[in-house]
Amino acid sequence: MTQQLKSVVTLDHTEGMRNVPDVRYDRERSVYLRFARDPRDTGYLVQAWGDAFPYDGRGGYQGRLPHAPAVLAGAVQVLRTTWQEHVVEHQHTSLDARERKRTTYPFVDHWDVARNDPCPHWDDIMRRLARAGHTLFRTLFLSGDDGLREIAEHLLRALRRDEHVITVESDDLFVPWGMLYGPPDIPAEVPPGSAWRLDGFWGYRHVVEHGFSRGPYAFNSRIVVPDDTVTVGLNVDEKVDAEYPDTPYVKDVIEFFNDNAHAVVRRCKDDLYDALTSPEFADLITYFGCHGEVSGPGSAGQGEQPYLVLDGERIFGAELMGWLAGGVLPSQPLVFVGACQGGQLSSLFYPSFGRHLLSCGARSLLGPQVDLPRAFASDYTTRLFGQFLQRGAKLGDLVRTLARWYADEHRNPLGLNFSLYRGMDVHLWPDKTS
Repeated sequence: MTQQLKSVVTLDHTEGMRNVPDVRYDRERSVYLRFARDPRDTGYLVQAWGDAFPYDGRGGYQGRLPHAPAVLAGAVQVLRTTWQEHVVEHQHTSLDARERKRTTYPFVDHWDVARNDPCPHWDDIMRRLARAGHTLFRTLFLSGDDGLREIAEHLLRALRRDEHVITVESDDLFVPWGMLYGPPDIPAEVPPGSAWRLDGFWGYRHVVEHGFSRGPYAFNSRIVVPDDTVTVGLNVDEKVDAEYPDTPYVKDVIEFFNDNAHAVVRRCKDDLYDALTSPEFADLITYFGCHGEVSGPGSAGQGEQPYLVLDGERIFGAELMGWLAGGVLPSQPLVFVGACQGGQLSSLFYPSFGRHLLSCGARSLLGPQVDLPRAFASDYTTRLFGQFLQRGAKLGDLVRTLARWYADEHRNPLGLNFSLYRGMDVHLWPDKTS
């Protein structure tokens, strides 16, 4: 006689089969590149995998880039300088209604260049940016051994064919990946006078981030929001607005976050110190809206150091390192660097100041590669976070969407100048236990 087994459900994670979770928080990378310092020489070992690199039975893809870090840092700086000179510092002279000469800086004075100050040099500017981005691409992928050239061949073919999700991992090579350019058509060159296309820029066509080697702290792309309240720490210097009252920035940012989140405003160095050293640190978003500079060479052989300015006081990366020594930011915030003149920080800020924030628990960091005009900084902030504060909006997608929108609709390429350090899949997530 067959016996019937009795069973009792004591715990049902499916809520009675009404809600079976099937959510991927972190998408697969179709392009993953790793630049690791080669211990045998001064160059880098480059490894590649993902859908863009088909398995052919010959093992993994890897090659060697022979250039020393200082050489590559110089190549990166050439790209930044091109953007600084031909976008941020670009000026043109036109005649006003009274036939008087009028000189303007279209990308500084307005974020909507197409409507407010149409730039007659748009095509030439973008061609220069494309050529500079492609020159750096060639330096990174075509100036090494045969293995690196094989990686470049597959990479170019894949980037032309589809949109990709790209992570480039390195602990000491910092490149503005979104500003790289790969010609969408063959031949793969951008000579003077040639055509260019927006979808050749990595940051326009693809979702791209800079990653780091595996760290000791757990990573979660979900920023859990307790009590449906997003706490934003605003580390701001209102003197930025006093210097340029016609293009307010900090005031607009404070008003926006006061209206859309729980804003905690910090206006001086002591406020920032108290926050970062407190075990009660609760920022889900940490925002820097201030000046950023790089100091000159110091005494006793000290090199240049990056710093931010709050209420006239300098905050050096070395100080941040001491404040966070041995600790972890308990809320693991998204850090946004909206520093005016922030591009001057880029070569030193991200390897020191930014890298230390990330190693001490910050979930993600987003910041500019060239000086950030105030009008653009204000508009970009409110648009980015206006969408990010909507639950589920992923940071990397928003960065790409805005880069396309500014370029397509407003003839402004500055959206491409933001680099995302880890966290393309970061998004807000309601705390269902609260």
